[in-house]
Amino acid sequence: MAEQNVIIAMLDDFAQEQPIHTAICIGQDLTRLQFQQSIQWYHFSVSEVLNLPFQQRYDLAVVMLAAPEIVVLLEQQKSQILVKMRDLFAKRLLVICHTQDQKLLRALGLTQLNYQRGEGGLELWQFNILTYKLVPDWLNSKFWANPENWDKYRW
Repeated sequence: MAEQNVIIAMLDDFAQEQPIHTAICIGQDLTRLQFQQSIQWYHFSVSEVLNLPFQQRYDLAVVMLAAPEIVVLLEQQKSQILVKMRDLFAKRLLVICHTQDQKLLRALGLTQLNYQRGEGGLELWQFNILTYKLVPDWLNSKFWANPENWDKYRW
């Protein structure tokens, strides 16, 4: 129950940053939770997700790696689910997992969110393409085009 309160609080925060109209959940059915925003939820089992053809891109995907049906999966299958959600199905990915999945999530480019850990040692991870890689300072026309040299040198 405490997990669900954390999930509700996180999703409400996410909705303030970017509106969430459609969401997909894997591992735990979140369709019955009450959120401040009206979100159209879709729930799929693990076997359905692995065979699901791409038809729609959702605003958010919530994957519960700590769910009993996912904990027993091989790391390769977990990776397939997360990559499919990250690359095809969702603009933003939220993963709830145990600490032993840290290495996999870090390798897939997810970042850990800070929050109070529950009794089960669960962690929250996210992937948001908008904040994945910030553009460095040196990557702009000031350093590449050299407009001050346009009339001085023959290129």
